[in-house]
Amino acid sequence: MQEIIHHTNPPGTPPRKGGLQAVGIFVFALVLWKICTGYDPSSWILGIPAAGLFTWFSLTQAESNYRIRFRALPAFLVYFLSQSVLTGLDVAKRALHPEREINPGFCTYPARLPPGSPRALFANMISLLPGTLSWSLVDGVHKVHLLSGHPMILEELAILESRVGKLFGLDLPEEMM
Repeated sequence: MQEIIHHTNPPGTPPRKGGLQAVGIFVFALVLWKICTGYDPSSWILGIPAAGLFTWFSLTQAESNYRIRFRALPAFLVYFLSQSVLTGLDVAKRALHPEREINPGFCTYPARLPPGSPRALFANMISLLPGTLSWSLVDGVHKVHLLSGHPMILEELAILESRVGKLFGLDLPEEMM
């Protein structure tokens, strides 16, 4: 009888990836570049190297075993684009109406997402919410810079975190820590 040996990666190391996955990530990066830059042939001078760098980082540097659920991607992209538009409008209002109240400050938000790709994506997406900027992430607590504090910011952060969680197929606890 032959023994079956299962090879697993040591804890904390990313799983091995095949060439087909590398091609998929590269094509995904090119599509994102196209969406962001429109049809400008000269943009590919930067777009192709950026897609290559994105692919390399995704395959070698990301220390997470969490993977994006591609079925959840369309809903996330709609949310991403709508938040981008709202953030742009918020910045435009502040620029065009200097008397608009600006009262900068910080808030803290304890992470519910696990460390790795989900938490990193959430930290980067925080800046999409109007008037916010992800400042730091230390010991699982996000520090967020606010242009002006508004009472709904913690709820908005919870919604964003839940959407990032769904993108990775994660169910987050209902209550914030």
